Amino acid sequence: MRVQQPGDVAPLDLRLWGKRKGLSGPYPLVFHLLDTGAAVEVLWRDYLSSSIRRTIAAGLDVSAADAGRLLAFWAALHDLGKLVPGFQVLAPDAFAALDGYSAAGGRSDVPHQRMTQLWLGRMLGDLGYPTSRVRKDSGFQVAELLGGHHGCFTSANPADYATVHDLPHLGAGVWEAQRRAVLHTVNEVFDPPPAPASVPPHVAAISTAVVILADWLVSQETFLRPRVETHLRAARSSTASVEQLRAHRQATFTDVPDLLSAAGLGRASLRPGTFAEEFPAIDEPNELQLSVAAKLPGILSGPGLLLVMAPMGVGKTETALHAARLMGEAAGTSGLFVTLPTMATADQMYRRVLTYSKRRLVKDTAMTLLHSMAWLNAEYTDPGGGLVVTGDGERSGEAAVTASAWLRGRKRGLLAAMAVGTVDQALLAVLPIKHSVLRMLGLAGKVLVVDEVHAYDAYMQMLLARLLTWLGALDVPVVLLSATLPGSVAHRLVRAYLTGAGHRSTEPPPVTYPGWIHVDAATGTSTVQPVALPSRPLTVETMTVQVDRKLGADRSAALRTLLAPLVADGGCAMVLCTTVVEAQATYRLLKTWFDELTAAGTATGRPAPALGILHARFPAQQREEITKVVTAAFGRDALSRPHAVLVATQVAEQSLDLDLDLIISDLAPIAQLLQRSGRCQRHAIFDDHRPAWAAAGPRLVVLTPPTAGGELELPDRWTAVYDRSLLERTYLLLSRRAPGTISIPEDVQEIVEEVYDQTFSEDLSEAELARRMNDEVRYSIAEQTAIPTPKNAIPLAKLTSSDLVEDKVSTRLGIESVRVICCFVDPNGDQWFDPARCQPLPTQGSRPDGTFTTADVRAILVHGIPVAEGEWYRRRQEGTTTLPTRWADHTALRDIVLLPHPIDDSGHVQPAEIGGRTFLLDPELGLTW
Repeated sequence: MRVQQPGDVAPLDLRLWGKRKGLSGPYPLVFHLLDTGAAVEVLWRDYLSSSIRRTIAAGLDVSAADAGRLLAFWAALHDLGKLVPGFQVLAPDAFAALDGYSAAGGRSDVPHQRMTQLWLGRMLGDLGYPTSRVRKDSGFQVAELLGGHHGCFTSANPADYATVHDLPHLGAGVWEAQRRAVLHTVNEVFDPPPAPASVPPHVAAISTAVVILADWLVSQETFLRPRVETHLRAARSSTASVEQLRAHRQATFTDVPDLLSAAGLGRASLRPGTFAEEFPAIDEPNELQLSVAAKLPGILSGPGLLLVMAPMGVGKTETALHAARLMGEAAGTSGLFVTLPTMATADQMYRRVLTYSKRRLVKDTAMTLLHSMAWLNAEYTDPGGGLVVTGDGERSGEAAVTASAWLRGRKRGLLAAMAVGTVDQALLAVLPIKHSVLRMLGLAGKVLVVDEVHAYDAYMQMLLARLLTWLGALDVPVVLLSATLPGSVAHRLVRAYLTGAGHRSTEPPPVTYPGWIHVDAATGTSTVQPVALPSRPLTVETMTVQVDRKLGADRSAALRTLLAPLVADGGCAMVLCTTVVEAQATYRLLKTWFDELTAAGTATGRPAPALGILHARFPAQQREEITKVVTAAFGRDALSRPHAVLVATQVAEQSLDLDLDLIISDLAPIAQLLQRSGRCQRHAIFDDHRPAWAAAGPRLVVLTPPTAGGELELPDRWTAVYDRSLLERTYLLLSRRAPGTISIPEDVQEIVEEVYDQTFSEDLSEAELARRMNDEVRYSIAEQTAIPTPKNAIPLAKLTSSDLVEDKVSTRLGIESVRVICCFVDPNGDQWFDPARCQPLPTQGSRPDGTFTTADVRAILVHGIPVAEGEWYRRRQEGTTTLPTRWADHTALRDIVLLPHPIDDSGHVQPAEIGGRTFLLDPELGLTW
């Protein structure tokens, strides 16, 4: 079929294909281009938030309606680079039907997206796009953003564009005529508004992401197959009219909403309401919650950043969710992403946001859990719910928040309207990896909540600052939460957001602790609001314990003294150890003591305390079960107060809502100690049930090493986890204050600043100098690793690197970890997941061809344990068991390290010997060595 074009434009040839894989025949390229443009039109109408539409329109200096039309037109040009010999010959049957087309000069090694970029950079001038300046004019910028539609941008200089028609692999003659025909046909079908003068980098990045998303949606085989069949039945010749092409575009426009629905793509809408209506379980909102609820709405006029700095246990999460809804409404966003430092804390937060979302969402909306092990979370797999809205708008039931299979696919999770995950998932947006712009799009339509901001080191803080600069440019509302954030870090983060929003010279005022600050993205105006929270005295004591530099601390005598009242009169306590090895040793010595008490108590009738342990080195499923038991026993909803001691590591100090009568902790930096103290007598509802020895209020006892010659004798294990200078500064602070009282919140910021003070002086210790240097190195590495700020992201190639993918970059610096699985090998050589030999280790999946289903892989990975790499890992060939062949074929299993535990003839389990290290999976203690 031929379409007669005006002037010297050649007739259009529909035999040139754009999609072929998995289809019964070739799908015409122009159809795919029209599909993609129509998909953008639907995304603009039904998916993109009004904030994104407004930001793109403002950047292009056009109306929102015209911005959508321009973006749809650009998307319909994204695959023009497929009109070259090297691509068309990839489908030999289709190419054989193309009479008059030569394969001469064709190169399959030059990506079609690169050809799109170079050719359009030269040709968009024919449609009125300015093309005088390669870096600044929209003709080149649009070509560049379309050249990145496979997730990676490439740079081009003036000579590349000027000489594009000299490239033999571009194809001349009829090839060039067809490219021009498609360009002008698409222009006629979409009838776009006049070209903008320029496309700012942040707008180009988001626009590219929208094109990628549209391309993905209409490239699904389920969408294409019926269209190919229809085309093959109707294709008596290769002719079509412009009216028929417009009809094709309209048909796709009609069908795409079903694609969005099946993919789980949509907008989240939360019901308005007061704080009390949003959180009915909170009988009396506290001063912080009341302050934000009363005063934040009056200062909101659009996007902005809210930083809340308040002590532990004052309901910052509920404050953030309420503030996020208010800020989202003001900014025109239609989603929420809550981020946490770790997978464990993200899982805990997912439950809370899940409950909130089911109750407050206006309609069923997909919510994703985003971290590498999310698929092991049973609640995420089937969160339940299902909202019924009657004809008169009445709402019954809970909203369904199930994430679709499409959203669970790689790189797509952040496109869901609601999400909870680790902060890494957001930080990846500012690393130069493939498809990073999709993450930016996922963030752009939401309110971002970053919890536990104080938990991040200098490297992550720098990445977070760079992310905030981008989010400021993209008009994204942000809520930052912290209990113990140094003022200098708070200032740096707020200023980064203002810089992105265009207020580079604006210096935000300091936050009064406790309190909050809001900065307006449009005006740069800052509002600081102090909050008068009730004073909560925390009794702080220190107790010296003997230490061995290599083996750690001897806590036995100290714990017997400190826990004696608990043993005699009831109550509960948590003992926090620096490392897993020390937590396991502490558990052993307490178990020995409690067993002695049990034996003695048989005659007296007095039971010994229950004993538990929580750390990261349990198999994933067991750790999850332990966490649920701990939360049920010590959480707000506990039915009774336990007589128990919990031994734990840092995993218990963040986002776990626990209430203990006493906290005993190894020496740690003051921020961590304050976090831990927040788990002490957290809920007043239990105050009438505490033992007499705990009646004086919250109490934190810090176990400190001795000094020798004025030097603190810190174990190597402690300084491997925490910076030596922070431990020394915290020790000096405690030496002056303990025994004594720290008033929370009044004293918190003062003592945090004292320990984390960055003021330079001539008498800095060697450890302090090392910390300063280490922080500078981390800042420098992050600066070199991260993408540029939006103003400096020219060309767009600075945003991605062709050889970087998510698996090859890190949002954290430090020792890498590997996932191990313990297996048990019987005398016959058979391998099992358990020493009782009830669960065989699968050598292949359940599919007929032996490959693994998602359920198969999940059933394996629930046995996984994270272990830090080290010399043992480098020497792991010494004693390790070779992975089953089928495991090596699966991306989620191929890097597992098996730890084979021999079972002798008498049924006794022997340790695994790997790389010079002895491992033993203990049912009570977890993985030991």
